[in-house]
Amino acid sequence: MLYVIHGSDVAQAGVKARALVDSLRAKKPDAALEKIEADSWNSSVIESHLGGQGLFSNKYIIFLDRVTEKAEVKEEILKFIPAMQESPNIFVVFEGKLNAELKRAFAGSAEKTVECEKKTASAGDLKSGGPNVFALGDAVGRGDAFKAWSLYRQAVDSGAEPEAILGMLFWKAKTMRSKELARELVTLYHDGHRGLVDLELATERLVLNCGRK
Repeated sequence: MLYVIHGSDVAQAGVKARALVDSLRAKKPDAALEKIEADSWNSSVIESHLGGQGLFSNKYIIFLDRVTEKAEVKEEILKFIPAMQESPNIFVVFEGKLNAELKRAFAGSAEKTVECEKKTASAGDLKSGGPNVFALGDAVGRGDAFKAWSLYRQAVDSGAEPEAILGMLFWKAKTMRSKELARELVTLYHDGHRGLVDLELATERLVLNCGRK
């Protein structure tokens, strides 16, 4: 059995994927959970879980956590998708934005697919037609937390993605020569893409804390 949760809103997809895994474990308490990430991907391990029950477990729940971040996995995983569908074990695939080939393959085989997408708006669009995210960068640079937070909420509510705002703030950190802020922004970006934090809320906390830097 195969479930797939993916999309450009990686934080939301990660929350939904982990909630699904928790729900499956609650329904099947005897099932063993195995988590596989990009760095630990091994096709032989996947092959070993396509069959029936293991030696010490009635069933496995295999959580594939953004494995296609490794380039070679994008091709390797395609050959396993039909077998995952037919497997007595449960495969939960959590991914970011999928390429067209993988998206079609998963959609044609999965018991259920969920796509989590965000509205997009560029910094340039916001500058000309709405809240100016560059003013947000200036407010963060001054440590004006209230102004920065107000501009951040305007930008997000107008459709700006947190990733775009983080990119602008990273540029601002470089002009300020603030290595500490730059490192914090890079860490936040990667944590968001791994589904470890809600990127919108985490960026909002960073903006609110700018007055303490």
